Amino acid sequence: MPDDNLGTAPMVLHVVIGHGLPIYFMNTVRSLRATTHTDAMLVIDNGSNDASLKDALAAFTAEHNNVELMILADVPPSLNAKVGSLYSAMRDAFDYAVTGGFDLIHVVQGDMQTLFWDADVVEKALELFAAYPRCVNLYTVLMSRDKLLTDELEESGMQGFYKLRHYGLTDTGIYHLGRWTAFRMSFTESETAHAAKYRRAGFEVVCHPWPVDAPIPWPAVVRRGTQRGREVQTTRPYLLRPLRPEDVARLKASSRPIWIEDVCVPWGWVCLTPMWTTGLDSIDYLVLRWRDARQNGWARALPRVERRGADPHRFRFMRGTPFRPPLLRLLVSAPLRGLSTRLRQYRG
Repeated sequence: MPDDNLGTAPMVLHVVIGHGLPIYFMNTVRSLRATTHTDAMLVIDNGSNDASLKDALAAFTAEHNNVELMILADVPPSLNAKVGSLYSAMRDAFDYAVTGGFDLIHVVQGDMQTLFWDADVVEKALELFAAYPRCVNLYTVLMSRDKLLTDELEESGMQGFYKLRHYGLTDTGIYHLGRWTAFRMSFTESETAHAAKYRRAGFEVVCHPWPVDAPIPWPAVVRRGTQRGREVQTTRPYLLRPLRPEDVARLKASSRPIWIEDVCVPWGWVCLTPMWTTGLDSIDYLVLRWRDARQNGWARALPRVERRGADPHRFRFMRGTPFRPPLLRLLVSAPLRGLSTRLRQYRG
């Protein structure tokens, strides 16, 4: 068994891994530095083919203490269909953390925003690691309440806590590096492969009750090296409105799960809620609306416009306020693509 004695102030390394999508990537980097202050931070550009993005990352690194930049060149997109060679970059990040003597590593992807971070988050992580000896990875990402309409979550055994039903390891969150090395864990080239491998081995991914990392809702994505959709642009300092101290206090005091719709406010733009946090390439969102209607009625199931972070005057006339998702894509192209994919799978 690994030595779990991390002390009261473990060394934490924060890591951002991104591929393309420069608006999102820089938003992630800036928000992580703003919330984690002077903690050690590693930024990994995972094979982006964008010289201006690399220049921006280099300039940011030069301007901030305790931040290092790792640029991975010549990455074949085919190595991972979603975001380039993500798991090769993950292995580089963990090697860096272990060599540097860190106790915990906090990994976020380049299409997220860290909303807050403090000593309480680390203290709660230590409590959870102590309570779950076969947990190496705590999930720190805000999820949509739509997850309750799927089979992806299950109760963890402690009241009010969830864990991911099908995962023994994910690619985001807080990781216990002592256990990581003691159990000789590693990432494969497939999320489903290592998730299932470690789930079968008895490992579990517990959801941190105070999720700190918010995916950008209705995002543009990279698939097989090609960008799908447009990055949202805003005149605000961040894509999502940062949490105020009173917001963080309410989050910590809550006895129920925290969903992305509770705390995620697009800043200077508007979007539909319940929110979608991955590529809009299928009919799945509409399927979940149907499930929600059957369980809770259409009044709750129908999407609404989240506009708390938009300028009221500009929103009134829908001028200059970015809106996500494109309704033609949501209602027509995504369902058609999803049905086409399922038809091909059925025929195959």
